Amino acid sequence: MISTNHQDKTVDIIEDDDDESVAIYEDNTDDEYDPEEDPFILDSDTFERLKRNDPSMIDLRVDLDCDDDAKYVTYFFNKIDWKADGDCIANNTHLKRMRIHYNGKYLGGSNDLPRYVLGEEGDDLPTRQQLQDFFSCIHQNSSIKSIMMHGIGINDEFGAALIEGLSVHPSLMRINLQFDELGSLGCQAFGKVLKHPKSKLKDLNLSHCKLNNEGIQKLCHEQLLGNSTSTLKRLNLKCNKEIDTVGWQALSNVIQHPNSKLTTLAISDSNLIDTGAKLLGSALSGSSVKALNLSYNFSIFSDVWPTVLNQLSQAPIEYLSLNNNNVNDASLETLASIGTLKSLGIGRNNWITPSGWQSFFSSLQSRGTKLVRLDIGSNGISDESTVALGSLISNTPTLKILNMSNMRRQSHVINSRIPSNRITPQGWLALLTSLQDSNLDLEELYIGSNSIDNEGMQLLIRMISSMTSLKRLNLSQNGEPVDSVVWQSLSEVFQSPNCTLEHIDMCYNINVDNDVVVAYANALTHNNTLKWFDLSECNFIQASENNVPEVVSTLLCNKSSIMDTYNSNHTLHRFCENLPDEQESYLELNRNEDKVEVARQKILQIHFSDDATTNIQEFLDMDLKLIPTVIERLGKPLPIGWRGTNVSGLSTMYNLMRRLPDLFDSGAAQKKSMKRKRS
Repeated sequence: MISTNHQDKTVDIIEDDDDESVAIYEDNTDDEYDPEEDPFILDSDTFERLKRNDPSMIDLRVDLDCDDDAKYVTYFFNKIDWKADGDCIANNTHLKRMRIHYNGKYLGGSNDLPRYVLGEEGDDLPTRQQLQDFFSCIHQNSSIKSIMMHGIGINDEFGAALIEGLSVHPSLMRINLQFDELGSLGCQAFGKVLKHPKSKLKDLNLSHCKLNNEGIQKLCHEQLLGNSTSTLKRLNLKCNKEIDTVGWQALSNVIQHPNSKLTTLAISDSNLIDTGAKLLGSALSGSSVKALNLSYNFSIFSDVWPTVLNQLSQAPIEYLSLNNNNVNDASLETLASIGTLKSLGIGRNNWITPSGWQSFFSSLQSRGTKLVRLDIGSNGISDESTVALGSLISNTPTLKILNMSNMRRQSHVINSRIPSNRITPQGWLALLTSLQDSNLDLEELYIGSNSIDNEGMQLLIRMISSMTSLKRLNLSQNGEPVDSVVWQSLSEVFQSPNCTLEHIDMCYNINVDNDVVVAYANALTHNNTLKWFDLSECNFIQASENNVPEVVSTLLCNKSSIMDTYNSNHTLHRFCENLPDEQESYLELNRNEDKVEVARQKILQIHFSDDATTNIQEFLDMDLKLIPTVIERLGKPLPIGWRGTNVSGLSTMYNLMRRLPDLFDSGAAQKKSMKRKRS
């Protein structure tokens, strides 16, 4: 399992043997933006690459907008004759992911606005013939594994027929529909895809698709998801709020079918009422489902959760998300008894009291939990519970991912005997003190939006420095004013040869001033693991009179000499915000995986881009045997998918040729050799 967790958001990923990963816990739709995950957008350049069967064309986005007068490159669909040139997709052997979007006037920012219905005719819309030709190309392709559709409705026979054509696709394993509108005919079409004996579909994401009872019944008709030929393993029904008991009964029949192969089920934010929850719980108790997301189902009353969790204790559940629910103290003992759990998300359950948390932590420890991931963020866990929490963490050697963000929240259960149920600075000090000798070695730690003071932060930094596997760390928005000197001490972690950190979030922290940023920049000079360092909204000032831009420039591209440039940091691609354009360009360059080429580009830009010949002396002083290798490097083409600016090495090669013509003119070299013999 791979898991990422950001404040108030949890995303767990299960990887299968088909090498396709699927997010099963999506408690927030605004996933962190990662430019490296951007697909190629269909335009004239991308179209030419498709026709060349370019190996870099793995992920393609096609927008169905057809406004010929628009200036945007996304309005390109109408310019292609898909019947004549569609073989660029049909015969492509590198495409793995196809994204089909509609962004026009039929789609807005609200989930309630109407979508573009696939096949609908009108201004700026593709014709039905164009759509048939385009989907025919997809049907014939043999490399696409994943198809995503966004902002599109499928509720008539024409659109359903296009979907049914995917039944015999030889490689398609995942279909992802998000913020689409799936009518009964669309659901029936997907049911036929699942039922087809040649279908290889393993993942079906139908989140925010306005499914109702009729639609889910069509999808489950004749237990299509549980028939003997079905390959479906993962189903996401997040945020389909029109399904009631009738629809959940249909799904329950599928889940408990002996032929069902479902292992992952997401039903978060779906208005799952008490009767529906009990139906599903009963069906799951004897099923093959191992990963279950029931987050954001506030419509399940607190007195129903003990029954549901007791049912789940009879299932082989390993990954369970209960974030943002009405779980209370009475449910926790049953939850602790689920011995198969490896990942548990129980963040922001405001009806749990501090004493309930204390009992829960003690119960988990006494039962010998094997949790790998624990999310208890945004809960009212008081100081009195920190002793049990520290003991649990210290005695769970399997634990690798821990979320304790935003523990400043007050729960709904507050009375005169419990004036505050948040963890105070003194509570954090006690907790972190208890963990100093625990040999805790996490891979991900999220502890932002808390109240940790100077002394506690020093203990936390000391604990972090001993971890040899830590990759992700969130220290953002700490509620206590930690001194600049303490923040600076974190720089020692970056300098350690054992540092494995790749992602740090420290935004919204006061006293992260210029001195802190300078210390971090200096410490990161030889760090080759950290990629993302978020210092947004901190207290440092990036003005011309301070040295923050200068030290960042030196970090990313030391201009003192060619070797200093070569030895600069080529890994970091996010740091301070609002940096000068030059520094931003270096961060963009660093997004490229080929670090040797990144170093080469920086050297060319800084030392040779002005076509001057002064630095050519660097080459002239080299051993002649090395010159051919240097020339080969100068003329090397850029890798496919290169990001950021680039400078050709051809100008430098030209100047080198002018200074050393003998290397390029064998006749001249032969004449010089004959002159030496004569003399």
